[in-house]
Amino acid sequence: MTKRVREIIISILFMLVGIFIYLQAMNIKPLMKNELGSGYFPKVIAVAIIILSVINLFINLRKEQEQEEEVKEKGDFFGGLSTIVLIGIYSVLYQKVGFLIGTSLYLFIQILILSPKEKRNFPIFVAISILFPIFVYYVFTRLINMPLPKGLFGF
Repeated sequence: MTKRVREIIISILFMLVGIFIYLQAMNIKPLMKNELGSGYFPKVIAVAIIILSVINLFINLRKEQEQEEEVKEKGDFFGGLSTIVLIGIYSVLYQKVGFLIGTSLYLFIQILILSPKEKRNFPIFVAISILFPIFVYYVFTRLINMPLPKGLFGF
């Protein structure tokens, strides 16, 4: 499969995802009575996804066939498939394990999957995987006053 064909397929898939998100956002019931409602931001994101997908589709449809080269990398496919599986596992275990532990594990494994073997730096990966969820947890629980799942150990 050429890079051009792959990009066209990806554009169409993202367009469908954007349409799905928009349709689902229409079913979100507002929690507070204000002008925008709870479904406003997901609709904005969905429209942005659709617009960017259409632009990417047109760019790739206009490319000359002569410029194409065969793409044979299996690493991209493995990384994408692994990411989807990892997100599924994360979403299933999120409530049970809690935000801090679950997100730290998810980030560490995700960084390992997506980083090239020759550029792996475990101390930095561990630091990012621990410090970023702590920062997000602090922002949500202390500044925004929005609780996040505590999980197994109560944090």
